[in-house]
Amino acid sequence: MGEQHDAAGLAPYPFKELADSRHGPVFHSQFVVADDDAPRLLNLLAVHASDASCFTHHTARPEFGGSVIELVTNSVVLLRAVDAMRLRPPAPWLAFPDIEPAAYGSLQGSLDYWWTWLWMPYWNNATPDEREQLLAQASDDWREFFEFHA
Repeated sequence: MGEQHDAAGLAPYPFKELADSRHGPVFHSQFVVADDDAPRLLNLLAVHASDASCFTHHTARPEFGGSVIELVTNSVVLLRAVDAMRLRPPAPWLAFPDIEPAAYGSLQGSLDYWWTWLWMPYWNNATPDEREQLLAQASDDWREFFEFHA
């Protein structure tokens, strides 16, 4: 309980935590997806939610420049399908278009929550090429922010 279940051949991102529930062992995952990926993902989740052979429950809420997905399921098949989508969260400047990154010496509030629980699980598992591509799109202030906080 309380650990990622990579023995099932699951990708490290989106992070999945194995927990006990009244439905037996289930995986819990929370992540944010870009609006372009949300319809495809939500369709996949809806198909699995109607499958009586497994337990799947999800919620989606618009936040942080995309959709925050909360997923609980016992379906490794579903989790592998989600992994295969290679989902990415919106970049920080899209998630927080109104902030000046140079003004944030420390993380706090919703930025801290997003950075710690939604962004860093992606960033820590991104390939060097994925990181480089993202930083190439960033302003100087956002690159400095990454150097300081990542």
